[in-house]
This record gives sequence, structure tokens and C-alpha cells, in this order.
Amino acid sequence: MNSYIRLFIIGFITILFTSCQTYNVSLTYSPASIGQRIQKGSPVIKIGAINDIRKLRGAEIGKIRNEFGIAIKSINAKRPIAEITKTAFTHALQSRNLLNEDSAKYVLNADILEFQCNQYSTQNAECRIRVHVYNVKSGRLVFSQYFYATRTKVSPNVTYWSKVDEIAGVASEALQEAIDRAVDDPGLRKVLQ
Repeated sequence: MNSYIRLFIIGFITILFTSCQTYNVSLTYSPASIGQRIQKGSPVIKIGAINDIRKLRGAEIGKIRNEFGIAIKSINAKRPIAEITKTAFTHALQSRNLLNEDSAKYVLNADILEFQCNQYSTQNAECRIRVHVYNVKSGRLVFSQYFYATRTKVSPNVTYWSKVDEIAGVASEALQEAIDRAVDDPGLRKVLQ
């Protein structure tokens, strides 16, 4: 009888420490504040299609792994990644006075190629976006480029004590950096003049 109890306890502990729980997190974009130097422009662009073509499914953005590499926490965004990215582009363009949804000369489309965050010993996040800008009247492609950002943070909380909000913050920073690089790109700004 004692051996059955021990086996049950060992099995329970194994399941407890290797089961993967899913957490939904908010991702944010913080528009440039008044103190930050940003280049303003004329409102000439609107946002078109934002496509999520990542290998991850739906709102999944990453995992936190234990010391054995086993996923113990799965991290999902509260909204679809394409919707979050479109909102971030909207805030970025508005803060730079570039957004014009009514009578824009150009339309910005984007493909989210990669957006993920993971934690093993450090918190890592990567974001890769392909941006296409088209002339509204002619439909001609006038700008196309890839933008990539990565963030890494050392966290004192590892494995079971890891906070999903911390890694969500790292993911938000990577997304923001990629979008800011896109809307501040000199080639894009030259096209929009």
C-alpha cells in the first residue's frame, strides 16, 4: 500500500511541475511622448490590411520553460496579433501626424512574419514585419521593406516563479521597436513627402 501512495505522490508532483498552463496577456504600444524627438509629417497615409502569417497559431506568442526545457506556461495575447499590430501602427502614425483615414494618398499594408517571446534563462522577444506602401490612385507599390527588432532581458524569476506580465512587456517593446523603425524609416518618409 505504501508503494502505491508514493507512486501517486510522485506522479502528482510530476504532473504539477510539467503541466503547461495558458496565460492571456495584454500587449501595449506607447506613442512617443512630448519629450521624445520624433519627426512629424503630413497626414497622407491610411492603414490597410495587416496579415498575421507567423508559424504560431492565433494569439499565441510564446512559452516559459523550466530548467529541463519543458514548457510550463504558454503565453497568448488577449486579442489577435494582427489587430494588436494594426492598433500599434495607428498610434504610431497618429503620434507622427501621418495618419489620414479619409483622403489618404497612400495605404500601408503589413505582414507579421515573426512575433514571439520565450523564456528559458533569459526573456527574449522577436518581431519581424514586412511593410508595403501603395499609391491609392494608381495601386502602384511605392515602398517595401522588412523591419526586425529583438529584445532580451535577464529576469531573476525563472521557471515556476516567472511572471508572464514581465515577458509580455519584453514582447511589447520588440513590437514597438519594429513599428517605430518602420514609420520612422527615411525611405518611407521620402516617399510620403
